[in-house]
Amino acid sequence: MREEVLRQFFEGKASAEELAADVAGSTKSVGGVVSYQKVEEMESDFRVNRSMLVALCDAVLAGRLAPELLHEIGFALSASDRFVWDADDDELASDLISDWSSPEISYPLTIENIRRCKAWLTNEEPYPVKKVSLGKGLDRVLSIRYRTK
Repeated sequence: MREEVLRQFFEGKASAEELAADVAGSTKSVGGVVSYQKVEEMESDFRVNRSMLVALCDAVLAGRLAPELLHEIGFALSASDRFVWDADDDELASDLISDWSSPEISYPLTIENIRRCKAWLTNEEPYPVKKVSLGKGLDRVLSIRYRTK
């Protein structure tokens, strides 16, 4: 995966299909628990905002981007040194990027959940308060992801 292609998608210079082709196959699983995501870093910083995340939702809802690719994109955003956002300014954007990067402990990346993500991002619905209970199976979730260059 190349961060530059994601940036170009956000800028309207790359299509959802080009982004999908770039993201596909960027993550390799080792033994089902450990994953490595190969990422080519951009040369400069790029500020991510809520409307860019809405564009990702729209691409999924239009069938131009597979919902499961938001897992790779969310992890690439959260692990990047070049994609930046102010969590104090937009806690929801930060929360959704985190949710997408770890759907095994947040929301599965289904079409219905992506519709909900868009509704949260556009303030049509309030983002739900999450209640974490380690005694209800969360303690059995194990996923380790590494970013490689």
